[in-house]
Amino acid sequence: MTRKRALFFATVVALCLPSLRGEEPVPLPVRNVELYKNGMGFFEHRGPVSGDQTVEITLPGAQLNDVLKSLTVLDLGGGRVTGVHYDSAAPLEKRLAEMPIDLGSHPGLVPFLNQVRGAAVEIRTPSGPVAGRLMGAETRTRTAGNGETVQEILLSLLTADGQVRLVELESAGALRITDAALAGDLGRQLEVLAGGHRRDIRTLRIGTAGSGERELYIGYTSEAPIWKTTYRIVIDPGKKPLLQGWAIVDNTTPMDWTGVSLALVAGAPVSFIQDLAQPVYGHRPVVSVAQGVQVRPQTYEATMELDEEAAPREAYEDRALKSMAGGIAGRVMAAAPPPAPARISEAIRRQAAPAAQAGAVGDQFEYRLRTPVTIRRNESALLPILQSDLEGEKVSVFRESAGESHPRLAFWLRNSSGLTLDGGPVTLIDGNAFAGEGLFETIQPGEDRLLDYAVDLGTVVSTAQASERRRVERVVIRQGTMRLVAKMAEKKTYRIRNNNDAARSVVLEHPVRAGWTLVGAKPAETSANFYRFKVAAAPKSTATFVVEEESPIESVFALSSVTADQVAVWVRDRSIDPETERQLGAIAALQAEIAGLGRRIAALEKEQDDIFRDQERVRQNLERLGQGPDEAALRLRYIRQLDGQENRIAAMKGEREKLEAERAAAERRLMELIEKLSVDRTL
Repeated sequence: MTRKRALFFATVVALCLPSLRGEEPVPLPVRNVELYKNGMGFFEHRGPVSGDQTVEITLPGAQLNDVLKSLTVLDLGGGRVTGVHYDSAAPLEKRLAEMPIDLGSHPGLVPFLNQVRGAAVEIRTPSGPVAGRLMGAETRTRTAGNGETVQEILLSLLTADGQVRLVELESAGALRITDAALAGDLGRQLEVLAGGHRRDIRTLRIGTAGSGERELYIGYTSEAPIWKTTYRIVIDPGKKPLLQGWAIVDNTTPMDWTGVSLALVAGAPVSFIQDLAQPVYGHRPVVSVAQGVQVRPQTYEATMELDEEAAPREAYEDRALKSMAGGIAGRVMAAAPPPAPARISEAIRRQAAPAAQAGAVGDQFEYRLRTPVTIRRNESALLPILQSDLEGEKVSVFRESAGESHPRLAFWLRNSSGLTLDGGPVTLIDGNAFAGEGLFETIQPGEDRLLDYAVDLGTVVSTAQASERRRVERVVIRQGTMRLVAKMAEKKTYRIRNNNDAARSVVLEHPVRAGWTLVGAKPAETSANFYRFKVAAAPKSTATFVVEEESPIESVFALSSVTADQVAVWVRDRSIDPETERQLGAIAALQAEIAGLGRRIAALEKEQDDIFRDQERVRQNLERLGQGPDEAALRLRYIRQLDGQENRIAAMKGEREKLEAERAAAERRLMELIEKLSVDRTL
């Protein structure tokens, strides 16, 4: 096929498309972007529409489900939205196979025209237009005047008056398919082919209807790279430390962000993925209907609830950040270099243009850049978001559990910027030199935070620990139970050797332990897991700091089992006072009396058991005796023995009943005494 014929084929395609839907869709630009820490973004498009116009937006195919779940379209000029259309999620080959015309196999012009035989067409020829139905196309070879062999394409048309016209395509000016349905099918198929050239890109076409020029709003959420923050802290003697914050933003969408309003939200709203783009079919059972049965649809009652008018969204106050000169969102421009400043911090402080506004949005925090941002597709940007003076100081932080004898150099900062600082890496510049790097999590306004960035090799910290159990400090007796409360004391000594030429402010992180309280020294700060004590260490000297803690220890005793020996031990250890000793002594005496009665009852029970065993032996002997005179004497002896034992058993029964009555009375007196006894004394 010659170049001219290829261009002619393109002309055919171009002529088909306007017949499909008239005016082409126009892209609607992005105007506002909000990025969240959970990997989601909220995108807003705004732009003018006129009449019954169609607009389009493009997005990665992987984000189609998010957009279908959240897309909001508003015609702000009184028009209406007629619908949103997008390409099917089916593979390109499958979608092409369902088309009436085969363009997927790369047909030439002649095979293509033969596929549309019978279509109404119009051909412009030098002698005028020729209209009719296409009967076919064929290729004919002829010899030109210079002897060169050329190929011609002949079209055969059946005109309305029944004539068959042959038209040589080379001489024709244009060919137009006048069959609107066929032109529409061809246009849609070409759109599918064009979409296949773009790698996983989807186009949404939003139709509108109305009169005059109006503004159209489109908003949706979609997956987006997580925005990141980085910070720089400049420490300069004699001046407040300076904090500078930057945000890293990635535009991975197929659209350029040109002059968009950009907000970075330090929040993670709930979001999920649901496959809405793929067609879903339900499985229905086949149920036969008997003859004569009329099936009619079932109706349902209306809901009892009515939609209430939505509450207006509360506005939030923007809090201006300290400025950055020359720093504009989207790009950083430098003016002609001034004379070199003495220090880096002076150069940074010369910047005075605002970078971003910040404020709370519900339970989240937002940085909104003051100036529009331009980030091209598949491009990233480092954008300034804040600059502010800080309150803070350099310290050395020691934590014994880290297993190191050298503390860490750290910057103890207070977030005095009035803004929430999102977590991220921090680079520290001390004077004109790189000091180190650190990392912190989100810091609320007014919150203090330690940021370590290096090892203090000139300082060594060692520890020693001692513990002791102290005497009882409190006695509590209630409901028959006595609690003796004592204290376990521990002392940890920190020995700080400062070998540096400058003084050091050392922060000792002492672990917080459940059940232990500090005695004496008060920490400068307490975190969830550590007390922080601040100790000054002079140069070339050793400082000592002692942390003392106490923990209560309780010993619990049942008064019903207290003995005189235990009371004697408590008196000796000064665990009880004289009044408590007297009361416990009375209880112990009753316990001893009850125990003595119990022993006497047990002795009677043992004696009775011995008699029962002996009587069994005597009865067995009686059964074996004969009727002789000797056996008669022995039988009499056994009978007298049994009689005496029975008398003793009867006597023991009376003694036992008396002892048990005495023991029961003593136990009642003991219980009354225990119930009445209530003590809570501090020794």
